[in-house]
Amino acid sequence: MPGESVPVLVAGAGLAGLSTAMFLGVHAVPALVVERHAGLSTQPKARGQMPPTMEALATAGVAGRFLAAAPPGTDESIIVIAESVTGRVLHDFVQAAPDMSVLSPASMGMVSQERAERILAERAVELGAEIRFSTVLESFRQDGDSVVASLVDRATGRRRTVTARYLVGADGHKGTIRDAAGITTHGRTSSGPMRTMFLQFEADLDVTLKGAAFGLFYIQNPALPGGSATVVTTDHPGRYVLSCVFDPGEEPGPDRLTEVIRTACGVPGLDPRVVDAAWSSPGGHVTRVADTFRSGRVVLAGDAAHLMPPTGGQGGNAAVLDGYHLAWRLAYTLAGLAGPGLVASYDAERRPYADVLAEQQYANMVQRHAPHLRDESVAEIMDPAVGLFGYVCPSGAFAAEPDDGRPLFENPASPSGRPGTRAPHVRLDREGVPVSSRDLFGPAFTLLAGPAGEAWEKEAAEAARRTGVTVETHVVGAGGGLGDPEGRFTAAYGITAGGASLVRPDGVVAWRSREPAAPGELEAALRTVLA
Repeated sequence: MPGESVPVLVAGAGLAGLSTAMFLGVHAVPALVVERHAGLSTQPKARGQMPPTMEALATAGVAGRFLAAAPPGTDESIIVIAESVTGRVLHDFVQAAPDMSVLSPASMGMVSQERAERILAERAVELGAEIRFSTVLESFRQDGDSVVASLVDRATGRRRTVTARYLVGADGHKGTIRDAAGITTHGRTSSGPMRTMFLQFEADLDVTLKGAAFGLFYIQNPALPGGSATVVTTDHPGRYVLSCVFDPGEEPGPDRLTEVIRTACGVPGLDPRVVDAAWSSPGGHVTRVADTFRSGRVVLAGDAAHLMPPTGGQGGNAAVLDGYHLAWRLAYTLAGLAGPGLVASYDAERRPYADVLAEQQYANMVQRHAPHLRDESVAEIMDPAVGLFGYVCPSGAFAAEPDDGRPLFENPASPSGRPGTRAPHVRLDREGVPVSSRDLFGPAFTLLAGPAGEAWEKEAAEAARRTGVTVETHVVGAGGGLGDPEGRFTAAYGITAGGASLVRPDGVVAWRSREPAAPGELEAALRTVLA
């Protein structure tokens, strides 16, 4: 069949690929998503959306769908360390979602990956994406202007060629695009050649969740393979997922799997029904981060870019936010509003954060159920608020300020407002209705000016005219449309009453002028940010 052309080809319909397609749709860029499997995942996998993720989802109009898809119960998880699910408890506690309302206008979501993927896929299609299942990206080659990919329909064997301006490798930890693009990795490997099985089963179990929406059981039992297992509840009552390690040569049959399930659950006569079984990738990787997230016109997202243990629940959040932080870069570049350096800045910003995140997830794993692995290389566990809200991009798509020491993290409770940081959440007032400064950010750049900054509206209009880049301007606290009832805005953003802060479409501060600026400075800042 004749070839076809698309702006962006996305390989993989998991959290990262579907999020990228959805956020591209927000910017009116239709993506083609190809997925080798026949449908979306039926494994619960990652659960939970942190407030920054929910903020991003809100910009695509799906935050409400996520809140509605949460399982019944409180926004809490019960975590149990025991000899079995129904056996002697060694330690248990209810983990409540931390109150982060001072740092974000969004609440936490409790949706599993199984349901999240369906919401993302539906919205991506609504916004113009096409998703082709049972389609394998067999090979690709790059030239200066495009990526030419060979796709194979697994059902018919039919081949077709697709030419794309960019290829997003979101094909997971078992994917092939990263290696085919010549990208190497670094990280931690396990000391032995054990393999992990993820076993989804249904059974009649008496599990007490104490009103929580989700239960996580760390089982310590020498009768289990490797002496331990993890059992988690799912969105479906009576359905669970068990993960445990097996020797590389062992291929457990039905009787062996039933024995393992019974031991982990502590019910000798249990009659489980296995729904699905999946193996982790071979190679013993515990953490694995790509040495670059971009090679030419190939960009990595999700587990293809950064593999980490599930302890801490940040892998899925990072996958969604990869799509959020990548999509606007691709869209602005495809529209001719930016140079190639804008896409390159994705690696400069996201990879250092992925390195920290992988080590934090590893430290959580060691603390929770692998204390024998603790040594001097294990990171100190960071305050979650700092990890979620306090990252300072070391370099990237922003106009850095002189003499900026740029620590990798800052205290988000006392934000600096410097370029390259998350734009702070400040409670504002719009004609008597509470609104967050974060609610003002969308597909366009946003300029937030102090109460004496009316002149910025004209400056923004001129910069937009000369660059072709839309800039939404808001004057805060001037007695106009946006009030500052707590009087925090200028201090949080590090500007004076006559200054202004330019925020990118992904909610990161791009540039600021502490004082009124000379004509043309905003335009120059936009050109710097857009490379």
